[in-house]
Amino acid sequence: MEKKLSEINRAEWIAFRWIETEPTFGDDEDDRVFMDQGKRTPDEAAQAAEDWDSTALERNQFSGIE
Repeated sequence: MEKKLSEINRAEWIAFRWIETEPTFGDDEDDRVFMDQGKRTPDEAAQAAEDWDSTALERNQFSGIE
């Protein structure tokens, strides 16, 4: 699954490992694109949740737990 960062919700970010990909023709250069690389381990998921919450203000999307 490939998604723009703005399209990934908190639950998806926590559940999957994501790697950033190169933008393809027609993609908005300001919106980073990521591809999932499988499910996270419980420890990875806990860290991802912490990372998501700590960067919420940067994304301007803080809405609590989804």
